[in-house]
Amino acid sequence: MQADGVEVEHQVIKLLSDCLSLDCCDIEISSRLVEDLYVDSMSVIEIVLLINEVYEIELPSEGVAAWRTVQDICLLIARSRIEF
Repeated sequence: MQADGVEVEHQVIKLLSDCLSLDCCDIEISSRLVEDLYVDSMSVIEIVLLINEVYEIELPSEGVAAWRTVQDICLLIARSRIEF
């Protein structure tokens, strides 16, 4: 990813860290949401609301449903920012 993408990655990791009460060092771009970070459906809703607020976008539900890794979140944010 480009410089802007790296900034998004860092910000998403920080948001996930705050939302999931994890240390930023425990979250990598390749971390799997369910298997590694133990994200449940309520956490997904909270994460989506936070991202929508921070980036002033509206993440599409079909894109959110396809999330498997932290990188998937970053890519959807990038696509949504372009379309929005």
